[in-house]
Amino acid sequence: MDQRTDRLMAVYVDLAVNIAGVYGMATAVRSLHECGASPAVVQRVVIDGGPRRGTTSARPEPSSRAEPHIPHTGAAGQ
Repeated sequence: MDQRTDRLMAVYVDLAVNIAGVYGMATAVRSLHECGASPAVVQRVVIDGGPRRGTTSARPEPSSRAEPHIPHTGAAGQ
């Protein structure tokens, strides 16, 4: 597998993990299958929640120490 295809598949895998969190596992499995991922990758990453070879920076790790973001609307000062 050449490097470009491998990087593209890593993005698809990250997307599928995020899809699973929002829309459920069935939608994530279907999405990853439609992108051409092998059944072994779908099983390992989406169904088993196992390790991934190369994660992209598009998936930030949650931190329990992070402050929640509260947007300022400007309405409080009126």
